[in-house]
Amino acid sequence: MLSWMRTAIALITFGFSIHQLFRLAKAGAAEASGFIGPHELGMVMIVAGLLALLLAALEHRSAMRGLKVQYPVAAGYPEIPRSRSAQLAALIAVLGLLALVSTIVHE
Repeated sequence: MLSWMRTAIALITFGFSIHQLFRLAKAGAAEASGFIGPHELGMVMIVAGLLALLLAALEHRSAMRGLKVQYPVAAGYPEIPRSRSAQLAALIAVLGLLALVSTIVHE
């Protein structure tokens, strides 16, 4: 889960940075026409990071359920503690959504 989160953070950060860098660089300059610009590329990278977080959370949830089935408390195994990485992923997802909203608003 943590390696997925690292990748998601990198995608979100890189996408937001691309958007902001080119937004500041083109201030006052004429807009170039092209198939995909820095704004779109930044948004795609942020969305890819958020999707990576979603997939990580789903995979983590499935793995935790599998562990609970394999090692049930009723059979004498200790209870599996709640994962803090899921809470961290939720926080990163909120920050990623804020970055996405920022790129949409400052288009």
